[in-house]
Amino acid sequence: MTNKKKYPLAPSALYSAEQIKSIEQRYAAQNAHGTYPLMEKAGASVFHHLVSKWPHARKIVVVTGKGNNAGDGFIVARLAAERRIKVHLCHLADPNQLTGDALIAYRQIPRQAIKIVSPEVIKFTDYDVIVDAMLGTGIKGKIIEPYLSVIKRINGNKVPVLAIDIPTGVEADTGFVHNEAIRADLTVTFVAHKKGMYTGDAANYRGQVDLSELDIPNTYYDQHTFHLFSQNWHSLKHKLIPRKMVCHKGAFGHTLVIGGQNGMSGAAILASTAAARSGSGLTSAWVGKESARALVTYTPEVMATGVDESDILQRIEGLIPSEITLVLGPGLGKSSWSKEWIDAVSANDSLRYSNQVWDADALNWLADFSDDVPNRYNSKRILTPHPGEAARLLNTDIYTIKQDRYKAAEKIASRYGGVCVLKGNGTIITDEKGFQVVCPVGNPGMASGGMGDVLAGLIGSLLAQGFSLMDAAMLGVCIHGEAADKAAGTGQFYRGLLASDLFQYFPHLLNP
Repeated sequence: MTNKKKYPLAPSALYSAEQIKSIEQRYAAQNAHGTYPLMEKAGASVFHHLVSKWPHARKIVVVTGKGNNAGDGFIVARLAAERRIKVHLCHLADPNQLTGDALIAYRQIPRQAIKIVSPEVIKFTDYDVIVDAMLGTGIKGKIIEPYLSVIKRINGNKVPVLAIDIPTGVEADTGFVHNEAIRADLTVTFVAHKKGMYTGDAANYRGQVDLSELDIPNTYYDQHTFHLFSQNWHSLKHKLIPRKMVCHKGAFGHTLVIGGQNGMSGAAILASTAAARSGSGLTSAWVGKESARALVTYTPEVMATGVDESDILQRIEGLIPSEITLVLGPGLGKSSWSKEWIDAVSANDSLRYSNQVWDADALNWLADFSDDVPNRYNSKRILTPHPGEAARLLNTDIYTIKQDRYKAAEKIASRYGGVCVLKGNGTIITDEKGFQVVCPVGNPGMASGGMGDVLAGLIGSLLAQGFSLMDAAMLGVCIHGEAADKAAGTGQFYRGLLASDLFQYFPHLLNP
């Protein structure tokens, strides 16, 4: 498995469909031939990728709609015919509906060299490669007929699929798939990376993504002020500068994990071990009595203390906020012991000046806060919800969160302050000012218990070491995902991956 198949290695600005359309229109306004030269370049790029990836393909079918995506497909078909590749066209829209650049491209097809095949009778298993030129970036809402049944038939066989610009059915701005979408092996996208390609459902459909900028000069991109970027460990590792040779543990912060009520020790063990393994100078854990014994056995370097409910308020009041980074939530639960912790932390005004990470049940408690709870809004806190927790924080449902993960993360950061890390495939990190980063890292093996606890401890440790909220969140998410990829190995062994398997890769990733 290579990172190239998942995301661009360099930090990349991500664009909305409207921004890309604006760039193309500006280019056209200063070009005597309008946007058609871009279509020619797009079709040529797709054809180049097709013959490069599948050099032995001798029979292809291009499945088209009626828009510019179809126009790109017509050019691919023409170029394939010129190379003596057998080409069939499968129209899902009446060619009489074609207009503009798509019509120009259609008129240049050599009719004698290309066969038209009806969608009702086509057998997709007859082809070496299927080219998806159906709907492109303009799709909104559910796929309808005749596209729906054709997409299902394409997905139902093992013939390789190349998607033009974006797989049909994937929303360009959100990555959401309402009901069905093309499962591509390769997507050749144009002008710029689409924001929806790197979060949400898109990972199930995009395959390898290659960008062709169509030789558009940088000046056409400069009009946009960007608030959204794609990041990964390769693009962020420069922030992990080496430590000085002369130093001491006090220089690298103190991470305090609060959680692990009796019977839920595992989450606190993973979070506090992750903090210690990530370079926190000191790591403490305030947990249930039984959990303290388990924790110190697993990681003796963590200063584990069992705390009774009657001692919680005194413990919190004794903290010096400037000397501690708080990770609240792993294994916290919803008991009276848990509520005492939440009440004590929330009522302590001085803790508003300490960096904090709220995870797991701490987020569920936060969702229940009324507007007048002092710690409901906190600009020095990182929240790490999965979609279910995000839905509770916004008093909505998971389906709504999935429809636009960017908007959901932005709303959480705006409502609760600090930074929101909306977990999932294509984790989205958003600060309260609206700056966003998407981290399309990790793999399906991370869908297992304890992964979120490790992430919370890792982010807390980075905060304790002096990284800003945004840098700690970005680095934490990307190190976490990269470690999971290394743990899965080149064989992509996702089943059976455990959260604790990531620890062995932390030293290398934290010290590049």
